[in-house]
Amino acid sequence: MRASDMNTWLLKRGLTLPAAVLRFLAGGGVVYRQGQTLDAQIQFLWRGLFTNPAGRTRLSLTGKSLESVRGEWQETVDLFGLPDDIRVRYETIEGEVSGLLIRPAHISENAPLLVFFHQGGGVIGGPNLSRAFAALLAHEAHAPVFLPEYRLAPLNRFPAALQDARAAYDWAVANAVRLGAASEQVAVGGSLIGASLAARISLDLRLENSPLPVGQLLLTPLVDLADPAIKAEAALGLWPISVDDLAIMISHYAGAGTSLTDPRLSPALENLPGGLPKTFIISAGLDPLARQGEAFARRLKAADTPTLYRRYDTLPLGFDLFAGVVDEARSAVSNIAESWVDLLRNVEPERARDAA
Repeated sequence: MRASDMNTWLLKRGLTLPAAVLRFLAGGGVVYRQGQTLDAQIQFLWRGLFTNPAGRTRLSLTGKSLESVRGEWQETVDLFGLPDDIRVRYETIEGEVSGLLIRPAHISENAPLLVFFHQGGGVIGGPNLSRAFAALLAHEAHAPVFLPEYRLAPLNRFPAALQDARAAYDWAVANAVRLGAASEQVAVGGSLIGASLAARISLDLRLENSPLPVGQLLLTPLVDLADPAIKAEAALGLWPISVDDLAIMISHYAGAGTSLTDPRLSPALENLPGGLPKTFIISAGLDPLARQGEAFARRLKAADTPTLYRRYDTLPLGFDLFAGVVDEARSAVSNIAESWVDLLRNVEPERARDAA
């Protein structure tokens, strides 16, 4: 067994300790904000393993170089590994479009390909940051997931990521069968800025009167970069992504002189047309973006878009990073997959009934 695999195994074993023990090892007590209690396993990871005695926390962008943060995120993803007992195959895609394709062992005949834009706020990482989440989603939904590469800020500021995302989506549509979608259907989604890219693509396609994705899955979406409520919800921004981290991501992604109220950058500020794809919006309980996610869901519903909204109470913004190691994160992704499939099949899921 490689040392990295051993470290992942030891971490997963440690996380099986009782919640009271994990909280004790994390300094005692519970983390409680605005009626929400943080999951004990994540509290242990945050305060027990990822915060040093000087109070410096890994994964935070505050007071660090972007290069060092990128290294921390990649090392963490490597440590967390992948969910256990899932049957998927990984394929590196290179050429006109690059990325990571995840094929489950069984693909449903009517399953669409999901083009999913990865976690990282438009400034960190690549497809690997969303690999654990996407692998579990693919396994549970019996559908292929494609995680495209896109250029990152600040070297390549907006609209570079949007241009790459649209090119990747268009390429995936043209190659849907090759990428595993026997149905030839394609859906779109993403996490944080990735969700914003997905929402903008759906809007652009609708405004162009072009064929639409069969659905969009927006995970903790940052769809209004100018939203003043983000700072007002600072108490909910804990770890791995705080409100201060969001501000740094936004400043890098947009760059000086770019208006954050531009609907190309903040798709929630677009006048929403009717006829948009079925939409599933997911927030976390300890999530300073939850209010804008819920507001976006309400506006989509008002525009007659079939929309589900779900909030996972004990999890923080960025919980998709923990899909391989945290029980509640894995349970959330399993529920997301079930609700997503039901939405696409025109079934109203009992456990993820529209809350918007």
